[in-house]
Amino acid sequence: MILIHGDDEAFASIPPEQAMQMIAQLQPFESKVAEEGKLISTNRLVPASQGKVVRIRNGDRSVTDGPFTETKEQFGGYYLVEAEGIDQVLEWTSLIPALMDSTLEIRQVIDEERNIP
Repeated sequence: MILIHGDDEAFASIPPEQAMQMIAQLQPFESKVAEEGKLISTNRLVPASQGKVVRIRNGDRSVTDGPFTETKEQFGGYYLVEAEGIDQVLEWTSLIPALMDSTLEIRQVIDEERNIP
C-alpha cells in the first residue's frame, strides 16, 4: 500500500482548478500501474479536520474530532497495488511528481486468512 501524506491546509488553500491540475499529474503513475493490472484500489480522503478518532484505553472509549496529530502532514489518500516486491513499487513511485512536498509511505499488507461474518 502506498500511503500519501500531505498538508491538508496547504492543499485546501489552492484554487480548485490548480488542485485538479495537480491531481491530473498523477495520471502517468496511475496509467502505468493500471495497465500492468496491478492497481487494486485508490482513493483520496476528506481533510483530517472532518474526521474522528475513536480511542480505546483501559476499556474506555473516547471520540475526538480531527485533526489528530500535532503535525502538518496528514494521511490524505492511498494506492493499493499488487507488486512483485518493494523495488517494483519504488520504480512506480518514481512516476509520482513532487506535489506540495508530500510524503509517500510504502507498507506491505499482511495477507492472512480471517473468518469475518
